[in-house]
Amino acid sequence: MLDILLISNFSMKDELAEALNERNCLLHDCLVQDIHHIERYPIDDEYKSIIIQSANAIKKIDSSNNHIYNTERIYGIGPNCKKWAEKKFGVKCVIPENDFSSEGLVNKIESDDYNLGKTLLLKGIGGKDIITKYLQSKKIDFKICNVYERVLNEENLKKVKERVHNGAVIIGFSKSSVEPLMYDKDIDLKKIHFFVLNKSDENIIDEKLVGSLTKIDDIYEVNQLAEKISKINA
Repeated sequence: MLDILLISNFSMKDELAEALNERNCLLHDCLVQDIHHIERYPIDDEYKSIIIQSANAIKKIDSSNNHIYNTERIYGIGPNCKKWAEKKFGVKCVIPENDFSSEGLVNKIESDDYNLGKTLLLKGIGGKDIITKYLQSKKIDFKICNVYERVLNEENLKKVKERVHNGAVIIGFSKSSVEPLMYDKDIDLKKIHFFVLNKSDENIIDEKLVGSLTKIDDIYEVNQLAEKISKINA
């Protein structure tokens, strides 16, 4: 049986572990990049619109940050953003219908034909600049607040390196989560079966470098994901 390693942050990891367990597969949680939050009160003024570029940008914001309740429109990049914004603050969060990426969110804003007005963009240090460039192109009055940064978890990376020695299934939804593995000379990528999110705005992995690559359109269809993993693990 191959080890199944989750190296990305995933709000439904418990559900995925249960679904895999039902298929006689064991999931190991080995997050290789920790999220270090650097700003708990980023909503420093009244904004007509707030755009949440990553769920990590909303998770640790202090719930006493009252300006968020006066915002007319809140956009999020996907279901995880929506879940955290609505659960923590009780505010409506608008997300794309299916393309949960920066491009998908830009298209959603465009199709809504909504006047963003004064806008706050919540993101992480080093995050993609697709939304930033869109706001600049539309001459929107906006402010960027980098709420968090990613820090390499050396201990978990060491665990991953030990477990992939004889082959493994790696679940890494983003480019930033798999990059530490891609550049580590001690890891034989040809022994690894990667599952990554099928993002239209980035090529996460070069398929020729790894054992196999499966792109997932919807990471929240947990049972379908578990079924695909279990077939490789058989």
